[in-house]
Amino acid sequence: MKQQEYLIGDIAAITGISRDTLRFYEKKGILTAKKKANGYRYFTEEDLYQLVRILFSRKLNFGLDTIEELLETSPLSPDYQNSLKQKISAEIEAIQFHKQTLSRLLSMQKIYHDLQSCLNQFCLKPFPESCLLSTISSPSEGLSQWFLLSQKYPGLDMVYLYDCYQYQSGFSLTPDYSATQKSSTTLSYEAELTYEQSYLIFYQEIISRLELDYDFSGCQPAPTGYCVHTTVEGSSPKPLVSLITSMREWAANQGILVSSQVIVTSNFSRISQEVPSYYQEIYIPILSSYTKSQ
Repeated sequence: MKQQEYLIGDIAAITGISRDTLRFYEKKGILTAKKKANGYRYFTEEDLYQLVRILFSRKLNFGLDTIEELLETSPLSPDYQNSLKQKISAEIEAIQFHKQTLSRLLSMQKIYHDLQSCLNQFCLKPFPESCLLSTISSPSEGLSQWFLLSQKYPGLDMVYLYDCYQYQSGFSLTPDYSATQKSSTTLSYEAELTYEQSYLIFYQEIISRLELDYDFSGCQPAPTGYCVHTTVEGSSPKPLVSLITSMREWAANQGILVSSQVIVTSNFSRISQEVPSYYQEIYIPILSSYTKSQ
């Protein structure tokens, strides 16, 4: 019985594959057209079955070079089974990568939404539930550890660097030399921020979302509790002393006693006219609440 012959247009109509793609498959050697005496190229039902295997293999995300090898291999052979195992491992790795990418995107969306909602406003906000990876002595050391961790453990690029400062304030006497050439002293109120240390912190919600190849069991939970909080944009990762003073005054007006500790994380914003800009997220832990009548 003579096999039915199909022209390339017939194959395109039956399979939904464009003529250009069919010609490309021919060029790659995974599909071969036969020729009539008059030069017309045609395909048979065997080629249709071949296309079924090609399309199914493409659905499995195999490349054309691998498909060419698989078409010449029995599905029951060890080589074919080994190709499937390798492909399964590669797809699992790709899924893990895409899950981490999606988690990064969702986290960035939440972070920037929170930054926008808190920008230039004082409020009470709990410190994020998080895991303390390490304590470090300088912001530059923290950045070095961030690069090291993010390269060694995929997903740990989501670690955040928090810098801790101590707020100190008080009155001081300063010499005042006036035009009368008589020396005197002026009583003035001064405040300053002194750097203490930095922390590498991983948010608990990200840990639960990602499947990370990292053992968090030895990490201590970061201190939790409500803080006076704000977000501002500035030209330095270190906040202005005047801003911290304003936050403390706001807390006092709310009847809230706060710690002298100031915790800051900075998200790089942009560079405008060669000047860097940062979004600073600032937390001042609450010690206790009190009323002005006390």
